[in-house]
Amino acid sequence: MKCSICNSIGHNKRSCNKNIINNGNKNGSGRNIKNPKRVKVKPLLRSNTKSIRMSSDLSSYDETIKEITRIAKDIELQKSDCDGRIDSAMKEIPFLKELKTRLHEEHPIWDIVISPPRASCDVMINSIRINLKLTDCKSSDNSMNKPSIYYSITGLSDYPYSSTWNDFIERIHTAKSQGNIKIQRNKSTEYHYLVKNKLSGDVLLKPIFDIHAYVSNASNDLQINWKNEFIHRSYNTSDSDYLKKVESLLSCIQKSVKEMIQRTKKFAEMDLSSLFNSNSE
Repeated sequence: MKCSICNSIGHNKRSCNKNIINNGNKNGSGRNIKNPKRVKVKPLLRSNTKSIRMSSDLSSYDETIKEITRIAKDIELQKSDCDGRIDSAMKEIPFLKELKTRLHEEHPIWDIVISPPRASCDVMINSIRINLKLTDCKSSDNSMNKPSIYYSITGLSDYPYSSTWNDFIERIHTAKSQGNIKIQRNKSTEYHYLVKNKLSGDVLLKPIFDIHAYVSNASNDLQINWKNEFIHRSYNTSDSDYLKKVESLLSCIQKSVKEMIQRTKKFAEMDLSSLFNSNSE
């Protein structure tokens, strides 16, 4: 018997291996059949609306500063009759909450965190560290914060809660030896001051190295005269003068520390027992 499929002798077309193989992939009509095992095909993913909004709303540093300034200026402050410093302290948290609410109304995905009491800054907005100052601009305000100055110079956030100036300068030396002193300026990693004039309603938002003049003070280490800063609001430090500005800040603080030592040196070195020794003249 000769097979009509392969022309071989010993079997017919029904038992031909070639025919069996071909028919395994065809139905009775000779058409290819689908694999009986259903294969799940993933549908095309829909556009993630939230991700698109995030990418378009992640503002640049300049845009963040502009928006904070604009909205802070719109927040009204009612002047009270109590001590100015007490008045400012009482109004800071309500002001920050209102600022956060208004910013989120227009920029819902901005990262805004109001800090707990005694933190190194009052609020962080898109990772920018900000210290709020509500002031009458009649005198210089205390503006000292070791962790934030260290952060502004190094970009590091590992500074301890409390320290001495000896601890501070040792950490600066360590940061330098490890290559962590910022050689090129990065404003977004600098401590910022958000200043609201309680009388005029005007607002100033500046990084620490764009401050026009640092004020030395033996009791408070560092002060800033905000009236002067509003006058020189357009002042900024060029990239070429950045390291000189860092040095001028530390020099101002060093001057305060030296004055403090001189003002207390006599008392620190006095033999107090001589004051209460009846035999001494």
